[in-house]
Amino acid sequence: MPTYLVNLAEPLPESLGDELAKRIYYLADGIDAFALVRSEDRVTGVEITTRADADPAGLARRLDHVSRTEVRPQRLTAAAPLWTSPHPPAASSGTFERLRELGAVHEMGPGAVATGRLFSEVLDALDAGVLALATDAFGAEEFRYPALISTAALHKGGYLTSFPQFAMTASCVSSDLDVYRAFVDGMAAAAEPSAGAPPSEDADSPAAVIDRYSRHSGYCLPPTMCFHTYLQLAGRPLPAGGAVVTSRGKSFRFESRYSRSLERLWDFTIREIVFLGDTDTVARRRADFLTAACGYVGELGLAGWVEPASDPFFAAPTVPRRLLAQRLTAAKYELRLPVDDGRSVAAASFNVHGTTFGESYRITLPNGTTAGTACVGFGLERLAFAFFCRHGTDPTGWPAALRARLPS
Repeated sequence: MPTYLVNLAEPLPESLGDELAKRIYYLADGIDAFALVRSEDRVTGVEITTRADADPAGLARRLDHVSRTEVRPQRLTAAAPLWTSPHPPAASSGTFERLRELGAVHEMGPGAVATGRLFSEVLDALDAGVLALATDAFGAEEFRYPALISTAALHKGGYLTSFPQFAMTASCVSSDLDVYRAFVDGMAAAAEPSAGAPPSEDADSPAAVIDRYSRHSGYCLPPTMCFHTYLQLAGRPLPAGGAVVTSRGKSFRFESRYSRSLERLWDFTIREIVFLGDTDTVARRRADFLTAACGYVGELGLAGWVEPASDPFFAAPTVPRRLLAQRLTAAKYELRLPVDDGRSVAAASFNVHGTTFGESYRITLPNGTTAGTACVGFGLERLAFAFFCRHGTDPTGWPAALRARLPS
């Protein structure tokens, strides 16, 4: 595979290296690997390996555009954690491999992991604890949502213009007899390419056949649960006192080659809690739930911390301004939990949106004014993985707060 040294037109400060790295795989199809090139305290370029020959000038153009418009304008400063667990982190390594050996996880493809009884029972027990917080302490009403969400609903909420790199859409074969026949013939002749290789010259791959004969279905795979809730409540007033809605469901984000074990999946499970009402009330409920969640993490004996965060906006000229606004208004906090080899994952986020989604979906208070919203989301696979990294796979050593919720 060819490798290209792509120099930045203007080097970046080392502090922005991670922000640049988060965007490399989205610059162009076919990027297989990359490494930042550093000189002293600057990032001077990127060494990019591609699966086939690429245009170095095109790579340089994309890299400089992202560096100039999205990365360089950011002014990152280290923020003190809002909360730190009283439990110290414990060194761990090889947890995913041990879970795989026990049959607790099975890799099904890039970003897709099946879970067996051991992992699933822990995930469900952890979720039960979060659900109890939502329903018992905050009066949340639980809903179960579809595995599809309309493209129009995601567009209305601004997701497709904020995070195009993550969007995963649902297609269907075009409704035409001739197309169906051509599709069947194409599939009959299709050959799966070998790992890492393009399809043979004599037959298309199944994926290429689908691309040729399919159309957009009008649906996307949901990137999170809250958009379902906004769609459900769209165009009508909230009851007096607002509403609290919780749901658990599969969520999907195209993480490209950033996927890693259970730490970053394309297909994962979220427990979400959405607060709707006047802006002061939903902000207070967000803060109260954050406090309750930190207490729950402590009961689980997990190390971790809560810190200010921002969303991975991409490919829009408004990215730096939106990132700055999030940081200045404390609109987003993340609960980070240690995992293997000194890494950490964002296992939960706590977000307040003002009236952004109330305006987009025309959700109002009883007096007709626009409602405010806030949401809390737990990535359950990440939460469970962090638990195994901390406590291992032997249930006899697990905290009572978790064991009490396991099946008898």
